[in-house]
This record gives sequence, C-alpha cells and structure tokens, in this order.
Amino acid sequence: MRVLLLDGYGPDDISRRVVDEVIEELRAGRHEVDRLAVHDFNAVMSAAERAAYHSDQPVISDDVRDSAERLQAAEALLFCYPTMAFNVPATLKGWLERVMVPGVAFVFDDQHRVRPGMQNIRRIGAVTTSPHSRLARFRARDAGKRTTARTLRLSAHKRCRTTFVSVPSPADDDGIARIRKALSRW
Repeated sequence: MRVLLLDGYGPDDISRRVVDEVIEELRAGRHEVDRLAVHDFNAVMSAAERAAYHSDQPVISDDVRDSAERLQAAEALLFCYPTMAFNVPATLKGWLERVMVPGVAFVFDDQHRVRPGMQNIRRIGAVTTSPHSRLARFRARDAGKRTTARTLRLSAHKRCRTTFVSVPSPADDDGIARIRKALSRW
C-alpha cells in the first residue's frame, strides 16, 4: 500500500523518534512510504488562494499542487504529530486547509451536495504524542482525533478504516510498542 505520511514534528522535537519508528514499521510491512514534512510547508492561505477556493481551479500554488498530487497518488494517509492544546499543530492544520479543497478532498454533485473526493484513500491513521492523559483528552473532546480519524474519513472511500494511537510525550518503549502493534495491522 502507498502511504502518504504527514510528519508534523519539528526537527528538534523530543518525540521525533515516533516518525522514524512509524516509517520503519510501515516499510517492514512492505508499504511504500511518501514522507511529507509539514513543518516546512507554508501554513498560511494567501488571498489569491482564498479567492480561488470556490473556482474551477482552487489549487494555484506549487506547494499545494505537489501535496495534492501526492495525496491523490496515495492509498493511505497517516498523520504523525505532537498534540498541541488537544489539537493538531498549526502547520498541519494549515496544510489541511490549503490542500483539502474542492476537487481534491471533496466534490459537489449535480444538486450541490458534498461528495467524497478521496476515493483512493482506504486507510487513515494518526500517531500522536500527548502530554495529557487519556481522560483529559476525552474531556477536552480531542480535536486532533476528531479531525484525523473521523472528519477526514467522510471524504475518503466508503470502506475506509481508521487507526488512532496516542502515546505519552516523550514516547517511551511501551508507547513505541503500541504504535508498532497498531501499524502491524495495516
């Protein structure tokens, strides 16, 4: 399976080990991994992109075009990120807002109803490190989990399966074992 891995960790992050372990586990399962570092991605939508959002050509910049092509070539989407205030990091959120546009993530039918546009995506997963306990994330209605494991699934293939793994930050050996176990099922 061809996996687009969205790496939300900065180069100096203490939990950076998680991404390396994820890539190693996916390659051990004979998956092709396309790693995209979102910390290098410009997270701010320009005025021209906002104006083009509802046009026939919403993708007008080269970095968004590259990401959209990589997304359309993938069969699975895997997010690796540190939880920030019970949500995904700002750079990853910016990537989602700039790349998940009409014609890429979703389409409109004849009656202007939203329909899935990522029919090629049959698996969505998220691996995150969090300083918060599971109960604290539940009480805060973990927006990162809702975004990556629930909302995006609506734009994917109808039989798309999801995986969500959250481990303490910094990731310890037990957390890495949980990640490996979850990804071994891919």
